[in-house]
Amino acid sequence: MKSNNHALIIGGTGMLAEVCLHLAREGYSVSVIGRTLSKFKRLQVESSPNSIFPLIADYNTDDVYDEIKKAILERGSFDLIISWTPNYSVLERICEMNPGDTPFSLFHVKGSRRYFEDEPIRIPSKCNYRRIYLGFVMEDSGSRWLTHAEIAIGVIKQIEADEEMGIIGQIHPYEARPK
Repeated sequence: MKSNNHALIIGGTGMLAEVCLHLAREGYSVSVIGRTLSKFKRLQVESSPNSIFPLIADYNTDDVYDEIKKAILERGSFDLIISWTPNYSVLERICEMNPGDTPFSLFHVKGSRRYFEDEPIRIPSKCNYRRIYLGFVMEDSGSRWLTHAEIAIGVIKQIEADEEMGIIGQIHPYEARPK
């Protein structure tokens, strides 16, 4: 991992919280989009000072773009974007807002259904687009969805591997997934 870089996490106060903390430990300034300040408290308590920065906005409103602009002005362009959002148009616009010609990576976390049926996403040529699909786990009694810890560990491994596509858990057989 590079140190002293800027990461943007969309969905970082929920299942990607441990990813935020990991990146902060690795030396990143981590900007995290979320709707309520209270959810950021745990992240800020568990991280080193001045490493996690809340961007209070709903990513489905135009407020998010003002927060993105502020984050870029204060901490520079994003070297890494990790997103758990089904709103591709918002993600496309955020990627377009990232200034300069320096390449950056987008790790797009998606549900297993998107593996089989997905819509296209337009991203700038300077973006290294990576897809991470979340599957399920088979157990003796059937199947279950991944835990937040399993998702976070899997996303961190995918970031470190820097592969075009990764799957956390399993997605086959699709009909075995939890209902």
